[in-house]
Amino acid sequence: MQNLNRRMFLGAAALSAASLTTLTKGAEPAAGSVKIIGLVGSLRKGKTSFKAMELALESARSVSPAIATEIVELSGLNLDPYIAVNSKSSDRPDDFPALQARLAAPDVHGILMASPVYMGIVSSPLKALFERMVAFRRGGFPLRNKVGGAIAVGSGRNTGVELILQQLILFMMSQGMVLVGDGKPGDHWGGTIQSQGEELVKDEPSLNTVRGVGKRVAEVALRMAASAK
Repeated sequence: MQNLNRRMFLGAAALSAASLTTLTKGAEPAAGSVKIIGLVGSLRKGKTSFKAMELALESARSVSPAIATEIVELSGLNLDPYIAVNSKSSDRPDDFPALQARLAAPDVHGILMASPVYMGIVSSPLKALFERMVAFRRGGFPLRNKVGGAIAVGSGRNTGVELILQQLILFMMSQGMVLVGDGKPGDHWGGTIQSQGEELVKDEPSLNTVRGVGKRVAEVALRMAASAK
C-alpha cells in the first residue's frame, strides 16, 4: 500500500508539473493584444509625471510583442465628481463615460497610475476620477483582476512619494485589481522618482523603480490574459 501511495503521489506531482509547464510555456497572446493603460494625473500635460509613465510603459513593451500601451492624461478632462452624487458643477460635456469604457474594455489587462505629490495627496484630477469610479463598484467591478501599478513623482527627497503610492494602491484594491510593485531587486510598492525642473532626476535606482513597475504590470498582465482564455 505504501508503494502504491508513493506511485500515486509521484504521478500526481508529475501531472501537476506538466500542467504548470503548459501554463507558463503556452502560446503567447497575439501581438498587441494585451493592453496596458497609463493614467497620468498631473495638472501639467507632458511634464515629469507623463515622462515617468512613458518610461514605465516603454519597459512594459520590452517584455513581449503582445503588450500594447496607451497614455491617458487626465488634465483638461471633465470628470465632474458631483455627478457621482446625482448633481453636477458645470454644463461641460462629461468625459467620464468614454474613459470608463476604455478602462473596462476586455483587452485592457493592466492599468498604471501616476501622480505628482501635492502636499502629500494625489492630484485633483485623480481624486475626481476616484470619486466618479464609484460607478465601477456599482456596475459589477469591471476592473477586477486587471493588474495595477503605481508611480509617484516628487519635487525632492522625503516629499511624500510613498504616501501617494499608498493612496493609489488602496484605491486599486477597492476595485478588486491585482496589485504589483516594482519587482527585483527592491520589491517595494511601485515607482518613486523626483522631478528636476521639467525633467526626471538622472538617478538610476529611482528610474529603475519606474521601469520595474512597468515591467511587473506587463509580466503579470500576460499571465492573466493567458489564464483568461
